[in-house]
Amino acid sequence: MKKSLLVIGIVLLIIIILFVGAWIWVDGLKEDTKITKEKMDAVKEAYPIFNQAVIDFSNLRNKFYEYKENLYLETLRDNADAWNVFMKEYADGIQKVEDAALVLKENCDIEYGDVQVSTKCDDFKVSYEPAMNYYISDVKLYNSMVDEYDKYNMENGNKFPKVNKGKFKVYQDYIDYDKDGEYFGKEEVVSNEG
Repeated sequence: MKKSLLVIGIVLLIIIILFVGAWIWVDGLKEDTKITKEKMDAVKEAYPIFNQAVIDFSNLRNKFYEYKENLYLETLRDNADAWNVFMKEYADGIQKVEDAALVLKENCDIEYGDVQVSTKCDDFKVSYEPAMNYYISDVKLYNSMVDEYDKYNMENGNKFPKVNKGKFKVYQDYIDYDKDGEYFGKEEVVSNEG
């Protein structure tokens, strides 16, 4: 009798342990599912904002390239205020891309089973790196022209308006965000390709 009570007690203890373990596992699974859904919702909400920021930045970049066609020492001298305003606007544009990317950078580091969310994360990764690298290329080009302008201005007794250098708002150097060994968007640009 004692032996059968002991066996029944052990079996009950094992059943209780299994039940508690299964309950903890199911509860953890529910919590993980809830967190994953919150992350997916965050991606779905943040992506359109990021996408619009990239479109706005692209429009600013197109303006930069229109202006770049006439980027000479004389145009910097004659349009110093306009260049200072534009380059600040350009820097603000890349900062908006970075601000809009924060949620995506945080939540697109895993693969999701939802095709819509995975596509948004993939599109984010494809757009983020080149936007940052294009900006860096453009600012490097512009800043080298400003360096030449500063020498020109100094040679002329600093009688011309000051032209501010472009700011590296987010990154100081090219990035490889997707860690594929390539710096997509890194390009060597010249001041006048004509």
